Amino acid sequence: MLTDPTLSAHFLGMFTWNMVFAVLSVLTTFALGMGVALALHHPKMRGTRFYRIALILPYAMPAFAMLLVWRDMFNRDFGLINQLFGLDVDWMGGMLSAKFAVILVNTWLGFPYMFLVTTGALQAIPRELTEAASIDGAPPWYAFRKVTLPLLLVALTPLLISSFAFNFNNYNAIALTTDGGPFPAESPTVGGTDLLISYTVRLAFGTGSAQFGLAATMSVFIFAIVATISAITFRRTRKQEDVYA
Repeated sequence: MLTDPTLSAHFLGMFTWNMVFAVLSVLTTFALGMGVALALHHPKMRGTRFYRIALILPYAMPAFAMLLVWRDMFNRDFGLINQLFGLDVDWMGGMLSAKFAVILVNTWLGFPYMFLVTTGALQAIPRELTEAASIDGAPPWYAFRKVTLPLLLVALTPLLISSFAFNFNNYNAIALTTDGGPFPAESPTVGGTDLLISYTVRLAFGTGSAQFGLAATMSVFIFAIVATISAITFRRTRKQEDVYA
């Protein structure tokens, strides 16, 4: 996997995209979920019960069905996205557009979870802390950055790490939308949106020869990568807890 030029090129390319996909999925879902949770947590907000019910609907619906719906929405000929905005974009046919599409879909599916956990964490933060910052004359953004966000990260960092591990192996998000494509002519077995896990499944159970040995090797690499990153981030999380204890 590391010494053969063909295999190593595929591995490094997929690993880079896999990291980008996992990190962006965590960042976008967390940012959107946290933003919505902060808006609904405001004391002057009205109708919060209705908004909370509406916002968790993507989380309540079957993910595989929603992925298929989103795949059709990005269809070039009859998809809702092109018709709604008057576009003629082959979303699943371009390398960058396909990657943008799968990240957008994954954000829509994942932000309700982040919204729920952030809402719970916000309710556990005493309002006296933010009120004290406001009395001291701190602007809202400064109070959020110095008080609210650090306390949120102490509670939510383990969940962010687990979300990263999940998205690193998020086979359904790729298989049910782009199926790993688009596939360049020089590499018909490795698609532009393939994650390591989707490529591993194709090696083992694809239409070509069943390369179980190579697929097993890829599985070991995936485990080693996720375990190493999780161990490092959990260690940093313990240091963070010591700082804000």
